[in-house]
Amino acid sequence: MAFRLTILGTSSALPTSDRYPTAHVLNVHERLFLIDCGEGAQMQMRQHKIRFGRINHIFISHLHGDHFFGVYPLLSTYNLMGRKADLHLYAPAPAAEMIERHLADFDIHLGYELIVQTVTGRSMKLILDDRKVEVFSFPLRHRIPTYGYLFREKSAERNMIKEKIAEYGLSVEEIGRARKGEDIIREGGEVIPCGEVTLDPRQPVSYAFCSDTGWFKKLSSYVRGVDLLYHEATFGDDNDALALKTGHSTARHAAKVARDAGVKRLLLGHFSARYRSPVPLEEEARQIFPDSEAAHEGVTYDIS
Repeated sequence: MAFRLTILGTSSALPTSDRYPTAHVLNVHERLFLIDCGEGAQMQMRQHKIRFGRINHIFISHLHGDHFFGVYPLLSTYNLMGRKADLHLYAPAPAAEMIERHLADFDIHLGYELIVQTVTGRSMKLILDDRKVEVFSFPLRHRIPTYGYLFREKSAERNMIKEKIAEYGLSVEEIGRARKGEDIIREGGEVIPCGEVTLDPRQPVSYAFCSDTGWFKKLSSYVRGVDLLYHEATFGDDNDALALKTGHSTARHAAKVARDAGVKRLLLGHFSARYRSPVPLEEEARQIFPDSEAAHEGVTYDIS
């Protein structure tokens, strides 16, 4: 079962010849979620053969252009493709008004329902709960209202031991009970322990997205224990003062969050165009959190 992340953009506000603005696609059991939508996101999805027509949920961290400008052409493309399925977009205010104004200005009449949910709050909040995953928003510290997102896989049902189905002559109803972790109690009092006929499912996994943000102590509590943390690393130590001024993080800040949160892996991104290569930023982060890696565009990272 898939739980993997494809990176479409690793640049900060100023794109480079080989780095696009922020956009990620998270695949959770073949459900595709778009996280931020910088300029060129749909071109990157085509380039990397992502079937973006299957995206039904878009999560926007904040309304700076390098995270949001790709939404407008994507909505138009969906319309030209004849999309009919509802599209859900999660973003801070005033995203709904901005999109409505854009559609009016360009005389675009969507043939599908666009449902915009305003992300608010000063604490972690559940914003999407479906059969396979829960999605939480949490506040970040930037120059305008900004939110991170935590995707947590739900626990799967237990796995049946095929030989035991025949051995005990299990019915469909009994199999259903066992997969839910219940003991099977038959008429006459016979008890078949759940652990006798099933195996434990694999542990659910999680992914957290943090961009853009300055460092603050509470951030690590929002992403505690996740399997993969994406955290912006716009600058290195050489630009620590600029990071503070602009509401961004250095690679060292990102590594501190990962270390304090006890995450398994750290993926760095949102690199300033000042850095021709993210290698120095990766090296800075590894001094604090060894399992740090610079994100690369077009690469898919397996989280499961």
